[in-house]
Amino acid sequence: MSEIWENSEYDPFRLKDISEDEIKKVEKKLNLTLPEQYKKLIIQQNGGLINFNAFPTDQETSWADDHIEVDHIRGIGKDLGILESEYLIKEWGLPQRLLLIQGDGHNWVALDYRLTNENPPVHYFDLELNNDFKIADSFDEFLSKLYTHEYEEDQEDENLDFDEIRSIDPNDPNDPDAIQKEEVEKILTNKNPMEIHRISLFPIQSVEDLEWLLNIIKHNSLGARGDMAFELADVLMSVVSSYSHQIKSNNLKSVVQEAAQELGKSKNEDAEIILDQLKDFL
Repeated sequence: MSEIWENSEYDPFRLKDISEDEIKKVEKKLNLTLPEQYKKLIIQQNGGLINFNAFPTDQETSWADDHIEVDHIRGIGKDLGILESEYLIKEWGLPQRLLLIQGDGHNWVALDYRLTNENPPVHYFDLELNNDFKIADSFDEFLSKLYTHEYEEDQEDENLDFDEIRSIDPNDPNDPDAIQKEEVEKILTNKNPMEIHRISLFPIQSVEDLEWLLNIIKHNSLGARGDMAFELADVLMSVVSSYSHQIKSNNLKSVVQEAAQELGKSKNEDAEIILDQLKDFL
């Protein structure tokens, strides 16, 4: 599995490098032993997006009849890492003694330490269907069964959907306010809440544009607080409400949910209202 990590420009799950000594300290603090293969991967890269997107199941889930989505593995850290598990367990009403290694809020994959302190099985939690079942006897087995699921796409319908939604054309003199990717990145780098709304002026004309914009919003949602969190939530809502069909049909729902999860940590009341409304479009 040496090629498991995806080389992605925007990878919110990739955390700062960690040493073997630091891993030992984490194990001592948690009073458990992490799987050897997990530790090897984390030394190689501390979490991140992976070159797979699915794991087979023999039970139906809210994601699909025969598989679940697995597109990242959490590293060791508090923000988007396994050390965030305690907070997420309380937030989502999950059982104790789990280390969450993948998930988006309604669906989680976890190392299950409920009956052991070492060599944990891997369990899947589907909160929409209230399911909790084992998907692998070990982390090694879990890794060995990851695969890339090819989703069917109707290219003709996909293009029609985007044509039916008016988008700003940056080359059209009647749309002088349209901005390009470079301007979006500049706005987010400056972190000026008063400018964030301008991100919605980016012309979404393809699935690739939509995926890029959602990922950069998700990336900048990490640690966002106050007005910044509210403005990002507002832009996210604008994009999702306009492109909900494309988001669901192109498997971008998890990107939106991960961004919303991060923005929810801001505890900004106005942002929370928007994020609550966001669920209606997913």
